[in-house]
Amino acid sequence: MKVTVKDVLALLPTVDKIYLVWDGCVFQHSPFTALELDAYGDYMVGSICPTEEGGVEIVLAAQPVKVRWVKVAHSIHNIHKYK
Repeated sequence: MKVTVKDVLALLPTVDKIYLVWDGCVFQHSPFTALELDAYGDYMVGSICPTEEGGVEIVLAAQPVKVRWVKVAHSIHNIHKYK
């Protein structure tokens, strides 16, 4: 089951301290503005953890990405692909 940040926030209307966490770093905290909800609301949640202060951490799902090839530009007109 895929759960988004918006889904979790809808379930926690009485929690004052909600933190968005990605890769071990807190990068956003409540209260969230409409712009922040638009930016992060559709992100998939990996886990939900309680905090010591009675708040909640919403940990965003993260997935490792493999590099298939790298573009190296020696000049703007000369781009080489390496595989």
